Amino acid sequence: MKLALQHKTPEPREEESPTGHVRVEHGSSSAILLTPERIDPERRYPLLTVLHGAGRREEMLVKAYREEPEARDALFLIPRSHHPTWDLIAANDRPDLDFLEWAYDLIYRRYSVDPDRQALIGYSDGASYALSVGLSNPGVFRAVMGWAAGFLVVDPSGISAGDPKPAVLLEYGTQDQLFPFERVAIPMRERLEGMGYAVNFRVDEGGRHWPSGEFQPEALDWFFSSPWPENA
Repeated sequence: MKLALQHKTPEPREEESPTGHVRVEHGSSSAILLTPERIDPERRYPLLTVLHGAGRREEMLVKAYREEPEARDALFLIPRSHHPTWDLIAANDRPDLDFLEWAYDLIYRRYSVDPDRQALIGYSDGASYALSVGLSNPGVFRAVMGWAAGFLVVDPSGISAGDPKPAVLLEYGTQDQLFPFERVAIPMRERLEGMGYAVNFRVDEGGRHWPSGEFQPEALDWFFSSPWPENA
């Protein structure tokens, strides 16, 4: 799960980098990068990666997040998994991790990203993937937000002494038919807290295996109102 990344400052270019709805493609992998319409070269932008659940419904997330770049003054990367779900679940190789490495490197070279304000937000399988990737790469991600994360795999090879632990926000529905609350949600919170993570745990009373309408705005409010280091 380790990402081999080195943060970069934008390269000098004769033409401005595209803004708005930007398609990012590499081989058979792709993503949509959503940006504010105008990029201020004098500031650094938070970068949030949004991970879909099984079935690759990334187009729904593109619609759901299309207003957020202007509202939050941030960049949102919405990748499409190579397989019907993420490589940690569906494959023995790492096409999604390799694509993320490539995409982040490209974004760093084209846009001014704040390295202290990168985060992951995921749904179902995407939440499990966000937790696993985020906690395995604490030098990259400041926070992880997940709706209905079912499992967690931490790769210690990406963790260095002195790396801060990412903050975690999780939400689960109490009537989730796929991930029963008492069997999945409560043990996940207890495991993370036992590992020393600060967990903002939210309960959708009566919620089933579909995100509540409050999850996206409340998770983003939590992230953007937190006192992360400011380099802007």
